[in-house]
Amino acid sequence: MSAYLAPLVLSHTGFNVLLMKGWWEQLMHLPNDLDEMGVVLSRVNNSCRAASGEPVNTFQTVSSISDREFNSTDSDHSSIIPIPNKGKGCIFTSSSRRLYTEKRLHTTTTHCALFFCLQVVCEPEEVLVPALPETACVERGYITPQQVYNLLSAEEGQPALYDPYYILILDCRSAERYKDSHVVTARAAVTVIHPELGCLISCIELQKYSIILLYAEEGCSPVGSVKARADSPDLHRCFFQLSGLGMDPVILLGGFYAFHALYPFLCTPRMVLVEPERHTLTIYPSEILEGALYQGSASQASDYCIIKNLHITHVVNAAANSPDAFPNTLCYLRLRLSDDAQQDLVEALPLASRFINAALKGDPAGRVLVHCSMGRSRSSALTLAFLMEHRHWSLLHALRWLKERRACTAPNVNFLRQLLTYEEQLFGSRLTSLDDIRR
Repeated sequence: MSAYLAPLVLSHTGFNVLLMKGWWEQLMHLPNDLDEMGVVLSRVNNSCRAASGEPVNTFQTVSSISDREFNSTDSDHSSIIPIPNKGKGCIFTSSSRRLYTEKRLHTTTTHCALFFCLQVVCEPEEVLVPALPETACVERGYITPQQVYNLLSAEEGQPALYDPYYILILDCRSAERYKDSHVVTARAAVTVIHPELGCLISCIELQKYSIILLYAEEGCSPVGSVKARADSPDLHRCFFQLSGLGMDPVILLGGFYAFHALYPFLCTPRMVLVEPERHTLTIYPSEILEGALYQGSASQASDYCIIKNLHITHVVNAAANSPDAFPNTLCYLRLRLSDDAQQDLVEALPLASRFINAALKGDPAGRVLVHCSMGRSRSSALTLAFLMEHRHWSLLHALRWLKERRACTAPNVNFLRQLLTYEEQLFGSRLTSLDDIRR
C-alpha cells in the first residue's frame, strides 16, 4: 500500500482531502501493477496542467496509456487531456457523464486521474468576491461600434438583418464616400432625408423600423453641441428632423472610421436593401467581450470566412453532434452536451470556464468562439460560467450582460439551476434567485 500512497501524496495534495472524506477503503482497491499506477500519475499531472493552462507533453501522456484503456469504448473512459493532432491544433475531450459521485470512487486508471484532476478543476481554493460589470460611459444619443456589430448579428428565429424593417441605417457622408464603402445595408441619407425636400418617406413607414442608425465619417461630440454641428452638419440635420417626426434615432460613436477599423468585413460598396439580397449576407457570432469572446451557432463555427475575419484561435464546441470544423488550425474543447433536463454540467462548466480564460490570457492572447447548435442554451451556460468565475459577476449580472449582447440567450431551466449551484460554489453563497433570471 505504501508504494501506491507515496507517489499519490507527492503528485497531488488533494489526496489528504480524500482521506478526510473517508476514501481510504476505496483506495485499497487500487491496481496492483506499479506501471499502471504510473499511468494514473501521468494522467493526473497532465490533466491538471491542461486545466490550468500549463504546457502538457501530450505525446508522452498518450503513449503511456495501455492499449486496453486506449481502445475502450466505454464513455466513462473519455479523457480530458489534450489529444495531439497531426496539424497545429489540439483537441480537448470530455465525457458529458459525471465521472464521480460523493459516495463512490471509480478505481479504473482513467477514473482515478479524472477524479484527482476534477478536485482541482471543480473546487475553488477560496470563495470569490463578487464584482459589478464595468461599462464604458457613452454620450447620450450614441451607440458604440460593438453595439452596432451585435445589432447586425442579432438572431431571433432567423437573423434579424433579413427583415428589411429591422434597422434603417443612414450614411450621412458624401455620395462619393458612400459609394466607396459603407456599413452593410446602409442607405445614403439623402435618399431618405433630403436637405431641401425633407423626409422622403412617410412617418408611418419610418415607424415600421425597430432601429434608426445614423453615422458620419467620425464624431463623438455631444449631440447638438456646436462642435458636433460643425463636424457633421448633415448628420445633425437628419437627427433633428427625425426626432421632430417622433423617431428616436441613434448615432454611431466614432462614425464610419471607428466601425471600419474594427469590423471591415461588415463594410461594403454594394447596396443591400431588398429582402432577397439580405438573405445572402453572412451573419456573425455575437461579440460578448470586445475582440476576445464570441458566441454563436454550429454553422457559424463551420464557416471559415467567419473564423478568419474574427481571428478565432480557440473554440468551445458544446454541440452533441457537430464535429470540430478546423481541428488542424484551431484549438478545441469538445464537450458533447445535450440541451435537456438530464444533462449534467458539473464537469463542463469549470472546464469551459478555464479553457476560455487560458486562451484569453495566452501570449499572444487568443480569441474564443463558444458554440452549440443554435448558440442559445448550452453555449450560453458555458459563457455564463466563465463570466462568473473569471469576471467575478453574479449569475444575474452575467446573464444581463450576455443578453444585452446576444438577445436570443436562453439557457434551459436545468442549466439555470446548475448555474445557481455553481454561483454558490464560487462565491460561498447564492447571490441570484431562479425567479430573478426567469423573468
